[in-house]
Amino acid sequence: MSCVATFTPGPVPPGLEEEWRDLESKSSGSAFLSWPWIAATGIAQEADTVLVRVRDDGRTIGLGLLGMGHSRLFALRPPALHLNESGYPARDRIMTEYNGLLTLAGRESEAAWALLAAMKTDKSCGKRDLALSGVAGHWRPLCHGLGLATCLLRPPQSAPFAALQIRPEHDLLAAMTRNSRQQIRRSMRHYEAHSPLILDRASDAAQALEWLDRLEALHTRSWRQRGKAGAFADPAFGDFHRRLISTGFHEGVTDLLRIQSGGEVIGYLYNLRWRGVAYAYQSGFRFDDHAQARPGLVAHVLAMQLYRGEGLTTYRFLAGQSRYKTSLASGQDELAWILAYRPGPLRWLASIAERTIGAIGAIAARSTMPRRIEEKACSNKKPS
Repeated sequence: MSCVATFTPGPVPPGLEEEWRDLESKSSGSAFLSWPWIAATGIAQEADTVLVRVRDDGRTIGLGLLGMGHSRLFALRPPALHLNESGYPARDRIMTEYNGLLTLAGRESEAAWALLAAMKTDKSCGKRDLALSGVAGHWRPLCHGLGLATCLLRPPQSAPFAALQIRPEHDLLAAMTRNSRQQIRRSMRHYEAHSPLILDRASDAAQALEWLDRLEALHTRSWRQRGKAGAFADPAFGDFHRRLISTGFHEGVTDLLRIQSGGEVIGYLYNLRWRGVAYAYQSGFRFDDHAQARPGLVAHVLAMQLYRGEGLTTYRFLAGQSRYKTSLASGQDELAWILAYRPGPLRWLASIAERTIGAIGAIAARSTMPRRIEEKACSNKKPS
């Protein structure tokens, strides 16, 4: 392939936004590769971010940003480069999906090949590993084709989606299973017993931010009832999305939807919209004890009807299997979280050493657990 990838250590040039948006207009990349999303991550402002350009005969056909990440204690290798992520776990909990290089439409595989080839031979980045989060499945065989080894950072995950425009014109439910149709219709009748369901859209960024606060409250309450913290437990998660809404709402990238019945809110959806595709990113629902209440199913069906009427082609539920996703989906993609690295004896020895250190740490943690439990139990005793 004639494409060549080059690395430019940060800070990134001031004209990157204009260059990114120009290529973006000729790309079929996801919302996670849009400039509003990239800008909200802050990695373009990091002094140590590396800019990747893929060129073919002097023309830029691919762009990406590599976060330098952080060094782990006792790590025997330098930190990996993270494609379009910072490399800091707390900041990367926003979960980038449908990731990759921003690429001229139709040149995706060529650009990916050029990046991986440069990672294998270029020494300007210190022979670092490359972390690829939420990428399409073809990245792994491309790595192997270039002689790069890979390991999974987390298990591959299916990402269900609904193709909106191929569904029957007047009945979005017709393509679903009989059981799903019955559940959704029963739930809609339950909510519409006294008044019709109403779907509203936030009219401006200020209202969208207000609805995000309410979504967060409902989301956190329902997850805590299940003994879990929820997505907003880390303040950095909410901070990121408030930046994204503040800067990207006017471009139509973020979409806050509210579902009401009888004057009462039953839930909110926080979605992304980009190039004819909606991404069901986050939600918060008010659950009641009625057996027929399915606020999530109802909310997503109403959103799908809205987007289909607006001409969008696909409703993506993003990674992770859930019953409501499989009930509403017509297909699924597979996304991978992988680490690509140069194989060799030093890497093999470093991996063994790191696993050994990790195992020793786990054993040490387990050996102190009974004592911690005992201390906690003692602290809960009432004074005699």
